[in-house]
Amino acid sequence: MSEADPFVRFNCENCGYKSTVSESYAGKNIRCPNCYYIIFISKPENTGTTQTSSRYSAYDSSLLNIQEQNILKHKQMVEAIASEEARESEEEIEEEPPQETDPAALRKAPWLIDIFLYPFNWPGLKHLAIFILVPQLIDSLESILPYLLAFLFSIAGFFVKILIFLYIYWYLAECVRESAGGWVRAPQGLGGIPTLGDMFGQVVNIIGCFAVFLGPFVLYRITVGKMNIISWFLLGFAVFFYPMALLSVLMHDSGRGLNFRTFTKSISNTFYPYLGLTILLVLQVLLIRMIPAQAQESLFSNIIFRFVIIYTALIDGHLLGRFYWRYQDKLNWDL
Repeated sequence: MSEADPFVRFNCENCGYKSTVSESYAGKNIRCPNCYYIIFISKPENTGTTQTSSRYSAYDSSLLNIQEQNILKHKQMVEAIASEEARESEEEIEEEPPQETDPAALRKAPWLIDIFLYPFNWPGLKHLAIFILVPQLIDSLESILPYLLAFLFSIAGFFVKILIFLYIYWYLAECVRESAGGWVRAPQGLGGIPTLGDMFGQVVNIIGCFAVFLGPFVLYRITVGKMNIISWFLLGFAVFFYPMALLSVLMHDSGRGLNFRTFTKSISNTFYPYLGLTILLVLQVLLIRMIPAQAQESLFSNIIFRFVIIYTALIDGHLLGRFYWRYQDKLNWDL
């Protein structure tokens, strides 16, 4: 039996005769040579192929396992290298000296001196000139122009003064917010011209907050006509709570900053620094009130007086903002 012409064994179910036939009869019917019974020759099973396939299948499975193991080893090696590089990178970061990102590093002088230099950059000086000289220039021109021109100019000057008035309050709010962000010099301001609504909103925030706290004292003082223990209590209450309330309103940019529970808790968390800030603000106001009224009579003295008022307001805005910047974690306003 050659491999070229293989044979298939068959067994007659009728007489039990056993023999072989060519594989070409596979799948066909033949007659039994002994009893002539019809026998169906089934196709032989390819045992050699099956065994070979099974053998190679096991071999392929073995190769697959080896390949998976190699991939796993490679992956583990890559992860180990990446972990080592990350660890070395962290060690390098820890060894490197931390870069100074504190905006206080921008100060050119000790902080107690530098805070009074706050408006002395180009944007600050520019705004001081606008706030002081433009209204003074309008008043001076009104006094020297002929009657009709002076009347027309006074109308135009009135609206200009209103715009400057609104803009001053908006700029003060910007000073507070910029300082709260860590800046140590006056903001640009005119780099982004605000709308009338924005400016009016800051006027409402600042003057409204002032009215809420100092209004009761003023009304009681006018009604009674003299200072007594109640007047002093109302004044002390306003002076102590107004700075924190104003800071809260400006940072929240809305009246919801007037949450008495919120800023009283903030005061308790920062009591001693806040007390020092309040005393410093009160001292500035007292020093301004000590300036005699006669010092405002001449043109030059009037300009100086306006400079002192606006300069002090900018410094106060800076102090409020820096207070927030330094103690924002204790204030915990989630802005």
